[in-house]
Amino acid sequence: MNNVSQTGPKTRRLASVALLVVSTAVAILLVEFGLRLTLNPADFLQATPVDDPILGHRIEALRTGHDALGYRNSDVPKHADIVAIGDSMTYGVSAARDLSWPQQLGRLLGERVYNMGMGGYGPLQYLHLAQHSAPPMKPRLLVVGFYFGNDLMDSYHVSHARPHWYSWRISDKAESGSTAFDVVGEAEPQRRFAAQRNWLAHHSLLYSVLRATVLQRFAVGEQDRMARQAGPDTWLLWKDRAEPARRTIFKPKPRLSGVDLNLGPVREGMQISQRAFAELKVQARRSNVGLLTVLIPTKERAYCQYLIKSGETLSETFARLCEAEAKANAEFKAFLGAQGIEHLDVLPVLEARIDRHVQVYPANSDGHPNATGYAAIAEAIAGVVQQRFPKR
Repeated sequence: MNNVSQTGPKTRRLASVALLVVSTAVAILLVEFGLRLTLNPADFLQATPVDDPILGHRIEALRTGHDALGYRNSDVPKHADIVAIGDSMTYGVSAARDLSWPQQLGRLLGERVYNMGMGGYGPLQYLHLAQHSAPPMKPRLLVVGFYFGNDLMDSYHVSHARPHWYSWRISDKAESGSTAFDVVGEAEPQRRFAAQRNWLAHHSLLYSVLRATVLQRFAVGEQDRMARQAGPDTWLLWKDRAEPARRTIFKPKPRLSGVDLNLGPVREGMQISQRAFAELKVQARRSNVGLLTVLIPTKERAYCQYLIKSGETLSETFARLCEAEAKANAEFKAFLGAQGIEHLDVLPVLEARIDRHVQVYPANSDGHPNATGYAAIAEAIAGVVQQRFPKR
């Protein structure tokens, strides 16, 4: 009798716990399902890429809010007036899909702009897309975003890592231990439970929504801790003296390793990138479409002048970054000018917003512009398109 009386309450408690667990799991699944019906997954979920022998990677069709070609659009049109090609800066990381600069550009011009941006792509992928993916849409203009943060190294890396692009290599083999990828990999501080959080970021819309809203203040605290742990040359936490609420985190050392033309891989990446854009011009002329190259600076370069004017003392690494990216920018612009390729440097536009204390980048370590920053880029591009590429 004693055993029976003791077993009864214990069984009921276990049953209650099991019921609570099952009910919670069901509730989470229902919320997840509801969010997927009402929100665009591409605004929150991190897409999982699959291997591609030519492009390196791509996103599968109709996955995580992407269209039938695997790009960040609501659908694939039969015709697009403008095709935007680029990397994550064109894709629109850190902003909703409709607030990426290609989508904002389309609204400003009243034209259909198809966003063919993909994180991790570089000049060789841009060329391939211009040759094979853009022509079926019969655009009148290609707008290609060139990001100084990693496009030079992307050219180097792809030409050495993918057999399809081996003929583009200049050196016989990739240097080890001296590329931007090696430096960045060593420099990044580690998040707690990174593997589990990355899995949720790719698979759970509920987690991703919470991360972007109620968990945001905890993320800020974590990033500040990581910045203190990493040190100012790797992660530099900065607050505006004029408006302390305006802040961000810079990455001087990793960024420098991607633009320093004194490094062999970066110099080779510059040469490959120039060749790719020369071929882009040939392709545009062959297809009878306009070509506009948009030069996008790193967040660090966008702030260089403001930091100096506001009395900040730049570390040697940060100062070298400002100088190195300015040299890379000048060289690439000189090349584009010699080739007769129309181009727009959006650095002055971003600098002007920063001078007015506008937050054009997230407050964390993310190097991508926020929706306001993308709006500034879109407005600058729209002005050039209307002036130099008026609609027929």
